[in-house]
Amino acid sequence: MFPFALSRPNAQRPAVSKRARAIAVIALMLASTVVSAHADPARGERVFQRCYSCHSVVDDGSKLQGPNLKGVVGRRAGALPGFDYSDAMIAAGKNGVVWTRETFDRYIAEPEAVVPGTTMAPPPGLNDPAMRADVIDYLEQAGKQGQP
Repeated sequence: MFPFALSRPNAQRPAVSKRARAIAVIALMLASTVVSAHADPARGERVFQRCYSCHSVVDDGSKLQGPNLKGVVGRRAGALPGFDYSDAMIAAGKNGVVWTRETFDRYIAEPEAVVPGTTMAPPPGLNDPAMRADVIDYLEQAGKQGQP
């Protein structure tokens, strides 16, 4: 029934190449890092508390160290009117960087890799892809509030 007997210790197992094993390991690693399609925006709101020292999603005109992130998903980098962006962020926007879910996820994980010369440091504790997905869902929801 099976190509090899499980109960016999000396049974021969089919040969699996090192390459096939390596591909399987890499596939499993990649699958575990994919941004979840079912993120939790309520959890994202709680996680976003780590970002509030520099960012807001409230239209109150407050001047913080980082730009307001309300409506950030879909926005061109360095394009929020009235915010004094770094030269690196302005250049990124001019070079076509748009904050899609994927781009923003990579930026949160490693800001310098996405926008070389950025002044943003990686947020503390957001190395978990699921937590970043939750925050991005929260930001998407916050961006839609108050829109018709």
